Amino acid sequence: MAEKIVIGLIGEKGSGKGTVSDYLIEKYGAIHYGTSKILRRTLEDLHVSVTRDNLVKLALVLKEGYGPSVIIDSLIKDMEKNGSDVIIADGIRMHGDVDPFRKKYGENFFLVYVTADLKLRFERTKARKQNEGEGDATFQEFLEEEGKLTEVSIHEIGRQADYKLGNNGTPEELKKQTDEMMEEIRKSRSA
Repeated sequence: MAEKIVIGLIGEKGSGKGTVSDYLIEKYGAIHYGTSKILRRTLEDLHVSVTRDNLVKLALVLKEGYGPSVIIDSLIKDMEKNGSDVIIADGIRMHGDVDPFRKKYGENFFLVYVTADLKLRFERTKARKQNEGEGDATFQEFLEEEGKLTEVSIHEIGRQADYKLGNNGTPEELKKQTDEMMEEIRKSRSA
């Protein structure tokens, strides 16, 4: 059996990670694992509103109480039960989040930074309304979100990515970049 390809997705809010993830699932049979699923489940079990602010608070509390890699370690345990050749690890956002993946998967782990211009990301976030209150957010509120502890490291970590996908164009252009990346990854593994 071929070794798994683990795609670690990182990107700011509204950058297009969801589009890349959906396309990898659709075309490459990938299975998606995300830290937000773990955090959402926990908030729902606690009967606490699933807002971006509460997701951030919970992540910080868990990291403070149980160590910086607690959420990523949980994600990796979930991923290990998986039979797919391509796995998406979504939710990398803080320093230290990449190390457990590199340690566990070595050369089979690829950090992929999906990025787009700020104004474009703001418009996409307002349109999709993924979390409570996002559709009503002002640009100023969006900028304040960008400054939160769980968001500020994304750009820095993104600079260390194995692949950078720029998403200022159409979804089709982003999918084409994803295909090119997957072709490169497959070539590098068969070399």
